Amino acid sequence: MTTVQRDVGRFAGGAGVIAATCAALCCAGAPIIVSILAATGLSFLRNDAILLPIIGIALGVALWGFWIRRRIHRASGPFILGIVGSVALVAGVVFLHGMSAKVFIGAATIALFAATIWNARLPNACDVPLASIS
Repeated sequence: MTTVQRDVGRFAGGAGVIAATCAALCCAGAPIIVSILAATGLSFLRNDAILLPIIGIALGVALWGFWIRRRIHRASGPFILGIVGSVALVAGVVFLHGMSAKVFIGAATIALFAATIWNARLPNACDVPLASIS
């Protein structure tokens, strides 16, 4: 695996998680996100027809990044935690309503950020030389 592929995998996981979390918080009506959108004239983005595809694409990018990094450090934990967090985030945004939706979105956000941090720290603990990874 080339250095560019490793770097893209590292960036994709974190960027996907941040984008999906911001879109989900927008769906949940988080005051800070809603006020930023209003202040910048982007309130039209608070439409589910726009936010749901953004969440799907962002989670796809994040999981792809976790998968690429899994191939480097050979640990599936962050990838599995990312899948669990993604399912919880989609459940909180699409299928649940009220307080349970906010709890699922919050728990999913924590799980996704934990997976991102775990994923970023694993290569530092890896004993496999980078030259032997193909």
